[in-house]
Amino acid sequence: MLPKHGTMYELRKYHGDKVMSLTYEGDEQVFSVGIIAPGEYQFGTLKQEVFSVTHGMISVWIEGQDGWADFKLNNSFVVHTHKNFKLRVKETSAYICFYED
Repeated sequence: MLPKHGTMYELRKYHGDKVMSLTYEGDEQVFSVGIIAPGEYQFGTLKQEVFSVTHGMISVWIEGQDGWADFKLNNSFVVHTHKNFKLRVKETSAYICFYED
């Protein structure tokens, strides 16, 4: 089945290919699914991002917070627009992230 008009898929790689995500951009929704190798990584947001952990555990620090918070399978967290954040994982972990205006 071919994607509908206006649909785009893009593989993105970060931090020496240790974080990879496949992004889907459709007419009404944008989201990515990703895999994170063990390590600590810093990112920034242009839109609000809503993450749900789909495998493993991801520790998160978000700009403006005092400390790190741990998120396990089916736990979610939000990073607001124009915020820096860090992800730390001890074992390979995975997520789905929805981008919101």
